Amino acid sequence: MTKRNLIITIILLAIIDTVAAGWYVSRRIEASGKSQNFFDQRDSTDVVIEADTVTTTSQADLFDELQHNTYYFIANTPSINGDNSSRYTSIKHVKVRWPRKVNGNSELDQLNKELIGKAFGNSQTKMQDASYVYLNKPSFNKPIGDGDYRKLSSPPTIVPVYGNVSQVLVYPYMTSQRLLVMEIDKVEYNGSSSVEDSYFIHYDRQRQRVLSRIDILTADVGQENKLLKVINDKIDDLNRGRGDKGQLQHALNVPAEICCGKKGVLFQYKQGTIADKPIEVMIDYDKVEPFFTGEFKQLMDNNSDFKVYNDNIQPEPINAVDKPKAEPVVTKKKSYDNGSSKNYYHKSKKYRSVKPRHTRKRHYNGAKRKSGYRGYSGKRHWSRRRR
Repeated sequence: MTKRNLIITIILLAIIDTVAAGWYVSRRIEASGKSQNFFDQRDSTDVVIEADTVTTTSQADLFDELQHNTYYFIANTPSINGDNSSRYTSIKHVKVRWPRKVNGNSELDQLNKELIGKAFGNSQTKMQDASYVYLNKPSFNKPIGDGDYRKLSSPPTIVPVYGNVSQVLVYPYMTSQRLLVMEIDKVEYNGSSSVEDSYFIHYDRQRQRVLSRIDILTADVGQENKLLKVINDKIDDLNRGRGDKGQLQHALNVPAEICCGKKGVLFQYKQGTIADKPIEVMIDYDKVEPFFTGEFKQLMDNNSDFKVYNDNIQPEPINAVDKPKAEPVVTKKKSYDNGSSKNYYHKSKKYRSVKPRHTRKRHYNGAKRKSGYRGYSGKRHWSRRRR
């Protein structure tokens, strides 16, 4: 064999090995069904495989009745000695309409876990337990020891600086053939101002799984910069209809919280980001569709029957009052006059002195003597008339 033929043989063997290795890897990926890119997005072949298994039947979702639970707490000792209005107080509200069945399925472990984590911040598996843990932990405006407070059976007075009101609301926002969107609102009054936050959980009703943000929007820096420009263009449109004092600032990034609504996607900006309160910027689906992942595009192409819930679940009023002023202390003093003592209230600008008894003068009317049955005027008294 010549040197040239040997080189050709080696090259052919290398090509055969490369083809065999590629075929082996492709068969392993196809068998596992877990082909993903660096941003944890699903491969397009995976989308096609799952699309063949999706059923088109849909059943109405069921939710529990609205539940409202409230706990009251108060510190045992006031912050200022003698001033009971300086006791730190905490009120905690929980309002929930929890999902019972989604598209006929009552096994909602993944959805419950996501809702509990976002709403109550603990790892309980049941809503009742998670809510109980949250309610039993008061939120005071300053650290207070476990034994330095107690529960109350009625609401305490919420005084600025000392009063705290924390609320969690969980309820369905929207449903469609393919999507259920749950909303979580958190509102806290910290003694001086109120802070509001909203979170949204997207649930695929047919595949029974929670959709994260990267399942909906592409995790590509270039695409995100283009989406940010679309959002700022919409902010410019909104500013044309707002006064000089209500102008929104340009967004610096695409927010983490999004909500797929009936007509478009709501981009939820937190309080203080582009305005002094939370702002939702809605972008129509036709403008945001280029930034969807391939899987979510396919989901939305087969989606219909949008329904927005109008339960009007609102936070409870805070009822904060101004701190009452301490009442002035009234002191008694003794005055000595000709050897006789008399008690009287000290005269001040606010309080008038109390006059002693029997200070009214009797006027002499000319009668020389007092009759046994007549008064000084000589008239008979009705109570002393003869019987």
